[in-house]
Amino acid sequence: MFELICVTNRHLSSDFLGDLSRIVSEKKPNAIILREKDLSECEYENLVLEVLKITRNFETKLILHTHLDVALRLGVKNLHLPFGEFVKFNESKNKRDLAKSANLTIGVSVHYLDEAIMAQNLGANYVVVGHIFKTKSHEGEPPKGLEFLKEVCANLNIKTYAIGGINAKNLSQIKDAGASGACMMREFLKFDQG
Repeated sequence: MFELICVTNRHLSSDFLGDLSRIVSEKKPNAIILREKDLSECEYENLVLEVLKITRNFETKLILHTHLDVALRLGVKNLHLPFGEFVKFNESKNKRDLAKSANLTIGVSVHYLDEAIMAQNLGANYVVVGHIFKTKSHEGEPPKGLEFLKEVCANLNIKTYAIGGINAKNLSQIKDAGASGACMMREFLKFDQG
């Protein structure tokens, strides 16, 4: 099954929780990555509690970003880490043991094939590869492109999701490249607004 994942950025919305609620109820993404990097751990945890109220009645799974301790405290079973954080996480036996005992699913953002292979070898459950197309989030940086995505998909045994500039028009290209799904940020808000 090809999955759609909504990646959040509350700065793109004037009514973040309202928009997220509409996205979950109307667009029904398979998952949400709550990627609010500028919040303190306490602020992030408070936001997670609000988002859990939105997702609890739907089949949309919540994936926390970076905050292992918040995931453990709140019993959220999904954690996404930037590649550098994932490497540090793996260097800490304590963190690895805590994640394993909590049965966490861990995903990793990667930008190169060797990172993707290393993430898989270190036990990641999935990778998010990007950015595939031109995107406002990475203006001035050339996109990795579909050939890169195909190469990563062909070399991994774990799920590979694409991110970056993905929209309704190019979604089929992501599927055709062999990805397990696509992560979108602005496109979900756009769908929601009409």
